[in-house]
Amino acid sequence: MATKKTWVWITVIFALLAVILYWLSHGRPEPYPPYLSESPSQTGVKAFYTLLDEQGGEPLRWDSEPERLPEENRNKLLLMIEPFSTVSGAEMRQYQDWMEKGNRIWLMKNNPVGYFDTQVDYGVLPAGETTVEDENGRTYTVEIQQEHRLKTKESDEVLLSDDQGVLAFKRSYGEGALIVGMNPDWFTNGWMTDHEHYEVITSILESGSGYSSIWFDEYIHGQDGFLSGVDVYPKWLVVFVLQLALFVLFLLWMQGKRFGPSFMPREAVVRFGDERLRALAAWYRKGEFYRESLAVQESYIRQLLQERFGVSSQASWQDIRRTLSYRLSDEDYQDWDKWTRTVEPLENVTDVDKKTFVDWSHTFDQMRKEVQGS
Repeated sequence: MATKKTWVWITVIFALLAVILYWLSHGRPEPYPPYLSESPSQTGVKAFYTLLDEQGGEPLRWDSEPERLPEENRNKLLLMIEPFSTVSGAEMRQYQDWMEKGNRIWLMKNNPVGYFDTQVDYGVLPAGETTVEDENGRTYTVEIQQEHRLKTKESDEVLLSDDQGVLAFKRSYGEGALIVGMNPDWFTNGWMTDHEHYEVITSILESGSGYSSIWFDEYIHGQDGFLSGVDVYPKWLVVFVLQLALFVLFLLWMQGKRFGPSFMPREAVVRFGDERLRALAAWYRKGEFYRESLAVQESYIRQLLQERFGVSSQASWQDIRRTLSYRLSDEDYQDWDKWTRTVEPLENVTDVDKKTFVDWSHTFDQMRKEVQGS
């Protein structure tokens, strides 16, 4: 009798929980992550997508890996607006191969360092409203969110700039090209009509010849996962399946047997102080971001030198050697002269293999220990 009552109460509790979950989920506005082409929220880009569609641009959404990008009918444009997920080194090469075959990628990211060998200059005046100029000399009033500007190469074509530096440029890749810009919020529903953001977007879009198609990359927003497929089912069915799964787990737990006490492994309790650094290092190794990792190390060494000796973080290694020659003894300076000449060629290197990365990292580590311990 007691067992019967127990099962009755269990059934009532699960039914009540199902009703509460459905009531909480029913009628609420659907939450959208920012920068999605199907999002009508202030942070979405549905307005721009719809406008292109109404103007005959026939935009499309891309939610698969870059290796599956179509190669027929070249001169396609792929819009990458503020990627969420990390693009691995292999995926980056697949994007580059696709561009080299006659297509274009337009990357809009607040800080594009780590994407397609893009670098930035830090230390720009505070963000805010400013006047920008396009490649044809036309000026626009826009809202800037960054305190840095893009670094360009001699072969790059500047598409947008202000008095602080470059805001967008175009770089050739084989028969195609890459456009890199900042301020992805210009595309959003809440920002596109402010100031002259739409006019700037149109100016950059018209810098290329007529595209056969325009794709919005949703793969970089994590829209290719399991949860994206759940949305096609009714909410009541999703709730029912979840309740059924919980019920089955509870039944298995009730029928299960346990022998002896359970102990929490020490590894699950102890948290290492350098856990975040280990995770970050593993992420750089997995993605093969050797060049980007060296750039971070170099930036940190320059910061330490600025704090210790007052050397500008933007100074060349030759200027740094000149300053250190006055501040250090002859014996200490000999070490710094050797180290700085070792890492100086890094400025002209774009691709770094694992062995070179280890050698340069060792040199940067010696420099760090010396400047912190001196």
